Amino acid sequence: MLTQDNYVKAMQAYFGLFGVTLATNPDYFWGAKSVFKFPYFAATIGSATTASGFFARFFGIALILIVLGSVRFGVSDRSFSKQATGFHVLTTKIIYDVANVVGTKKAPSPFVAQTWKVQLLVNIALAAWGVKVAGGVQKLIKAD
Repeated sequence: MLTQDNYVKAMQAYFGLFGVTLATNPDYFWGAKSVFKFPYFAATIGSATTASGFFARFFGIALILIVLGSVRFGVSDRSFSKQATGFHVLTTKIIYDVANVVGTKKAPSPFVAQTWKVQLLVNIALAAWGVKVAGGVQKLIKAD
């Protein structure tokens, strides 16, 4: 179950889903009225001509390119696994911070804390899985 092959497939699906949905319509998929009923944002993300909409779509495109590297551009499974694991490790602190943003009546939080708390747990689990399939931290950070 916790093999590199399964990790690669899971990360391709994970990054691919987030990539396509963020690049096309982040409000529809992840906004306050999320079609998935799992909103990440309480505030409107906006069109590609707003700052938040622009960055959401660019991030989505970056995730799509990471997946394409693995499925079409020749990035090895080992390298893709390292990228995915690095992503989860390096974004954990940011996700932790977002999960703990406290809003007020005058300044409500733009983030849905419960969703981000779930995302934090998922992030940690995916990072741990990636470290395991790499054979430990030393092998993970070693250049191939």
